[in-house]
Amino acid sequence: MQKRISIMSNSGGVGKTTLAVNLAYQLSRLGKTVALFGCDPNGSLTLFCGLDDPPDDQTLDVVLRPDFKGSYPLFPAWPDRVKDVDCCLGGLVLSKTAIRLVNETRGEYLLADKLEDYPLPHDVLIFDCPGTIEQLHTIALAASTPAILTIKPEDKDVDALAKLIEWFYEKRDALRLKPTPEILGLVPNGFKDRAMHRDNLGTGSDPKRVSLYDIMDHLGINVFPVIKDQAHIANAGANGLPLGIFRPGEGVNAIYTQIAKTISEEN
Repeated sequence: MQKRISIMSNSGGVGKTTLAVNLAYQLSRLGKTVALFGCDPNGSLTLFCGLDDPPDDQTLDVVLRPDFKGSYPLFPAWPDRVKDVDCCLGGLVLSKTAIRLVNETRGEYLLADKLEDYPLPHDVLIFDCPGTIEQLHTIALAASTPAILTIKPEDKDVDALAKLIEWFYEKRDALRLKPTPEILGLVPNGFKDRAMHRDNLGTGSDPKRVSLYDIMDHLGINVFPVIKDQAHIANAGANGLPLGIFRPGEGVNAIYTQIAKTISEEN
């Protein structure tokens, strides 16, 4: 069964695209074929995959139009290194797409409908969602099997995460999605050894402080290993590569591999 994974947050700059790209690469190393969908108007996926900005008629906007007939605008990622990762890119045009979807018949289900009518052969689809909850977030949710959330352990991001989780369950139930998507796990990203981050991860000086782990445990949501802030991850993205290609010896690649294996094994 095809896996469709939404990478979600309710904050910008928390590493959604970085996570999506590195998971795609590690899944390909596990023998999976992957299609990345850029659902974000800022188009970060284009940069992180080393691709050129596409014209509007070669973006996800085309897929979400009533006259779409199954010709997905897919671009191969890192074709000299990887054979099985394709990209359907986003871009600024998606800001207009989000507005148009509000008035579309079955607008919230449109991506799911297209994927059902014109299925892709890939083992895994990864939706790189925007950094705020809006219509493009909703269409990704409606098309997902599970979702993965990512967060920096900042106070404001913890608050935003709580709102995202509440929205996820309420929207999922309101849309009456079958099968019902779940949250596969939370990825704490960009950890720096400072008081706020330590406190939010439960390693600070106040043993009574409620940590992210306490909250996720209460909700029954898995927490993946913490990804520390490091320049190599940012430099890999700036060079249009996953870390596994840019610096294959970095230890954090093992975390991306662990998450990829969890996706592969998820029922």
